[in-house]
Amino acid sequence: RRASRMGNSESQPIRNSDKRTARRDNAELFNAAIWRYRGDVLGPLPQPFEGPSGDDCESEHQRVRVCVRRRPLFPHERRAGEFDVLSRAGNDAIVVHDCRMRPDCRNLLINHHSFTFDRVFDEEATTDEVYSAEVLPLVRRAAAGSVAATVLMYGQTGSGKTFTMAGLHSRLCDDLFASLSPADEVTATLTELGVGGARDLLRGGDVCQVLADPATGTVEPLPCAEVRVDGATGLRALFEYGASLRETAATGVHDASSRSHAVFRLHVQRAGVPGGSLTLVDLAGSEQRIDADSHSSERTRESAAINASLLALKDSVASLNGGGEFRSA
Repeated sequence: RRASRMGNSESQPIRNSDKRTARRDNAELFNAAIWRYRGDVLGPLPQPFEGPSGDDCESEHQRVRVCVRRRPLFPHERRAGEFDVLSRAGNDAIVVHDCRMRPDCRNLLINHHSFTFDRVFDEEATTDEVYSAEVLPLVRRAAAGSVAATVLMYGQTGSGKTFTMAGLHSRLCDDLFASLSPADEVTATLTELGVGGARDLLRGGDVCQVLADPATGTVEPLPCAEVRVDGATGLRALFEYGASLRETAATGVHDASSRSHAVFRLHVQRAGVPGGSLTLVDLAGSEQRIDADSHSSERTRESAAINASLLALKDSVASLNGGGEFRSA
């Protein structure tokens, strides 16, 4: 973390307002200070990442990997006065430029917070690059059997989770079946987890329960339809069908925000080999309070429930990465 003082010529008094309004009203001053930081501290912008092939990716040797994909600003965000407050620092770190007011509510301040991840993809990275570097190794390992792999999309509403997941869906279909023989079998389940509980989207949205097996530690929705998938074309069609059933709603950030967690699980059975699985989870987006100001009371309660579930998931992942277990209601 690093704080930078803005020069006297830039420390112009501003009216007392919320953080977002202050940032937009002083976008020109903040943006100039951010670009100076990039030049003085970060140096030349790093070149786009040229990652290893899927077969060599180090994700095969880690229990949990956390990668960030940043998206470009939308046109409507720029029209509203927003500007870029993220800087990629190498291929594994990102800096958040926190633009705010000093306690006197008159002068401006920027705090520069650096966060390290396993990999950072900038807005120039394609979905093909993300897939080849991080997801393809998991697809191949699940197809080989004996491995339960999971891909989670986590982020704020409107950050591009569903966009990225849809791109991964279309690319893994061919690679999964390319690794299998005609005698092998792939089955799929599709469950939606929302405020009202779990629903089986392959049974018309019928309610199901999420139960844990104490012996194996696995969690499964029951009762839940499990359908056989014959080939890449069939799997692609199933992905598209599931996407059409997702519960969405307009929010203060996104016109079609996912309001539930979608869990798409593929089971692979191969002769003479323990089964493998690949679980694809497109999470509902978290929301800041300011983005929920225009919500109805029902939508506000829904947002609170989504944020609570994401907090429980964060604790679970942190515990899993430390080698332990975590269960939260």
